[in-house]
Amino acid sequence: MKYTFQDSTALPLQRDFIQDLNDFIGTAKKVIPLENSAIELSEDESEEISSLESRIMELDKFSKDVQAYVDHLSRDAREKEILECRNAVMDACITSSTKGLKSLNQRLDIIRNDSESGLYKLEKEILATLNPLFRSGIYGTTNQYHVSMKEGVLSGTMKAVFSGMEYTSELTYSHETLTIKEAYGDLFLPTWTKSGLIHKENKVKMIDVSEYLIASVNYDGVDYIDATFETKKKEHQFRISCNAGNCQINLGETDITADETLIKSVKLESIEDLMSELRKYVELFIRSQTLTQVMLDGRDAVRNNEIFDCLKLIAQQYGEIVRESFERGYVKNEITIKVESSDGTRTEKYITKQEAFDRLSEIGSEGLELASILGLD
Repeated sequence: MKYTFQDSTALPLQRDFIQDLNDFIGTAKKVIPLENSAIELSEDESEEISSLESRIMELDKFSKDVQAYVDHLSRDAREKEILECRNAVMDACITSSTKGLKSLNQRLDIIRNDSESGLYKLEKEILATLNPLFRSGIYGTTNQYHVSMKEGVLSGTMKAVFSGMEYTSELTYSHETLTIKEAYGDLFLPTWTKSGLIHKENKVKMIDVSEYLIASVNYDGVDYIDATFETKKKEHQFRISCNAGNCQINLGETDITADETLIKSVKLESIEDLMSELRKYVELFIRSQTLTQVMLDGRDAVRNNEIFDCLKLIAQQYGEIVRESFERGYVKNEITIKVESSDGTRTEKYITKQEAFDRLSEIGSEGLELASILGLD
């Protein structure tokens, strides 16, 4: 697919921007009310918790003040009757305040637990709502991948950074396990071995590592990639690290790249091709991607009710394309792109400025602010 503005200028990113914009608006309409509910719940619970904590402190202080006062009045008393009265008052005060404090603390625990449960449920719903947008609708991010085999299955995490926002997703892959042969093809690595009947001499031996499994991959999304490979029973392992075309190969305890003789037997172009295929695999062969955390300026954006601020950052990004679409379009107040399929078929997709504005305005003040950032007001 090829995506252009109406004047045939290529879009800065080859994506269906009309679909992405519709998805963004749809996500905003769902997630902003959820965040507002979380804010309201948090405020209501905080008010009730604060009230209970205040009552607990007042009751505890009152009990201690009463005991201190009675103790002060009876400090010099020697008469049996006064001492018995003192003890009865103290016991009654302690019994009553203990009962009251227990009841208040139990109520406080219930509210805190209910609050955590309610907020946790909302937070999970917010992340699930954001997942489709964050899976494909954030432009210009640098994605970092950490993939490893856990309990015999390939899985991993992806971290992406954009304009002070960082988000993390859990990944599963198309293959539960993946061999070098499946990812790339046949691969042989050299090692030293002893040979000879009488005089043992070191000789280079080529080992077929094609059936080794990918055990882990760390990829920074740019140049650096580090991968470990191991046999099915994990008896043997080797590691390759590449950065900007420079690769280091370690087979067990042997640093192949540091051995002038061994490195001559390595087809370095095969190593580079293997690592290139691994880069493609961790990026493209994702079976499922689940958003687990969104951070804004180092804080948990979901827990701190800052998802609307994240949407504003995305709206700024989208707004640049909206404004360019208006500049390059032929129909006033219409966001239009042209789509050319692989068979040469050309179609246009559009959304009117008024339609996008109306949909966002249904959210309320937050929607109007997003519309302004997008250049729709």
